[in-house]
Amino acid sequence: MENYGDLVDLARQTVSPRLFVDQDVYQAEQKRVFTKCWLYVAHETQLPNARDFLTTYMGEEPVIVVRGEDLKLRVFLNSCRHRGPRVCRTDHGNNALFVCPYHGWSYDCKGQLRGVPQHDTAYHGELNKADWGLIEVPRVEVFRGLVFANFDPECITLEDYLGDFRWYLDLVLNRSKNGMRCLPGTHRWRLGGNWKLAAEQFLGDNYHAGTLHRSMMMIGLGPTEGDFQGSAPWETDFEAKCANGHGWINFYIPAPPLPPVQEAFFERVKQEARETLTPEQQKLVHHVQVGTVFPNFSIISFLGFTSVRVWHPVGTHQMHAWSWGLVEKDAPEEVEDIVRKTQVLTFSPSGIYEQDDGVVWQSTVEALDGVVRRNYPLNYQQGAGHGKVMADKPGLIHPPSTEIGVFGFYEFWRDMMTREAS
Repeated sequence: MENYGDLVDLARQTVSPRLFVDQDVYQAEQKRVFTKCWLYVAHETQLPNARDFLTTYMGEEPVIVVRGEDLKLRVFLNSCRHRGPRVCRTDHGNNALFVCPYHGWSYDCKGQLRGVPQHDTAYHGELNKADWGLIEVPRVEVFRGLVFANFDPECITLEDYLGDFRWYLDLVLNRSKNGMRCLPGTHRWRLGGNWKLAAEQFLGDNYHAGTLHRSMMMIGLGPTEGDFQGSAPWETDFEAKCANGHGWINFYIPAPPLPPVQEAFFERVKQEARETLTPEQQKLVHHVQVGTVFPNFSIISFLGFTSVRVWHPVGTHQMHAWSWGLVEKDAPEEVEDIVRKTQVLTFSPSGIYEQDDGVVWQSTVEALDGVVRRNYPLNYQQGAGHGKVMADKPGLIHPPSTEIGVFGFYEFWRDMMTREAS
């Protein structure tokens, strides 16, 4: 059996190109990473009522997220126990039963098998329905409205998995008294490139922004100088390497002029943050904030909008990006409209930032896939050995630009890939 730990060199701070282009590595990830880590599946405001459901993926596994009659959130594999087709082919809705289109087996919101055509005749009444319910994902937990699930029944709690990274998530998700809600609709698009390229960039790659997104700076949707680094290193402008492969980018740049209604609302949120955040956290409200929860959930708060997204793996050379907008629950309609438009313009299937990223990620796997190139490692040593543990911020801190957080992602990937597979 291959030792996947050899692909991440801890001493030299390098990563093998095989992580991004090798099919054997990809298949091993599906078992060793995606069946053992907490994976984002929904925002609880998307499922406010009994029988509300949505469909998504955990790794490559299609799943249904549903709120039962008892209002409990459950996650099931979206696959009939008879022959395997998806029992739900709708993105979202409200329904009491999920009916397989192939032979008509039906399941309720608790995953229990309820209906079997010809049960008494073809099966002679001998099929035990209690044994053939939908396959349930054993662990489902919520943090600040974010719903995560885990295939591993023995996993640590979501709170422990997030660890010190919760401090950073709270900068966005807990800055107002009423919390956040998910805007209707899902942005979905296909991208060339391996899912890890997207996850690592949102986790800690601030280095690319001044080059790849130079055009955005030129049209006023980014800083006019400073290459997205801010001007107060260690204080407001920093990156954080957190436990379990999570990472955060924080920096302050003066925002372009905002509509008065949005400016007034932001000031109100800042006042509310005095009641929900610590003094150290309050200093960072409404900065540019980008982060990733290992393995494939990312968040960005920028130019007045907040977006969360999942990088769904689809083989070594392709991923599907699914993104949702978040806004404070009590945000005025005018603010909601502004947030939507800003997100669409910048970070969406048609957003200019996203277009820049997608082109580079695709060209990366195309270049790395050569039989010669894949033998030469990739360099992740930027800032190595120069991070600091600070009293007012969790994690290992370094100002932009640095790759200590990004390499931390691969350190944890290495850890997951070298644990005994079960």
